[in-house]
Amino acid sequence: MEGAATRRIFIGGNWKSNNTVQQTKDLVQNTINKLSFDSARVEVLVAPVFTQLQWAKENVSSNVYVGAQNVSLFGFGAYTGEISAEALKDIGIEWTIIGHSERRTLFGETDEVVLKKTTRALEQGLKVIFCFGEVLAEREANQTIDVVNRPVSYT
Repeated sequence: MEGAATRRIFIGGNWKSNNTVQQTKDLVQNTINKLSFDSARVEVLVAPVFTQLQWAKENVSSNVYVGAQNVSLFGFGAYTGEISAEALKDIGIEWTIIGHSERRTLFGETDEVVLKKTTRALEQGLKVIFCFGEVLAEREANQTIDVVNRPVSYT
């Protein structure tokens, strides 16, 4: 197909609540920044802990995106422990992960909350990695399609 856009492969690494500052520095300098890939064919994103986002953004190779592991449903305000889309954008973060199964199971985030967070993040100009929140038991029970269709009922 002449003229058709080539679909790029997307590889994202969520570092969860791991790594000290030094471990993140070592990982970025000794591994991430030494990756060799064709960015016309592959997009790479890393999502370190919030406290290391700005350092990672400033120090990771320019062909690697840095994203947040979560974003608040709210903007600036009295929301202790939350990080707003505006705060992420202020330090140059363009991506966020929303709806991870751990956020759903450990922190009670529902499909409705995840969709509201996604809408707000997109309205603020962030790109979203939307997780449907499938847990192992659902996968093993062959319920993946049901899980993927579940958020549609809120739209």
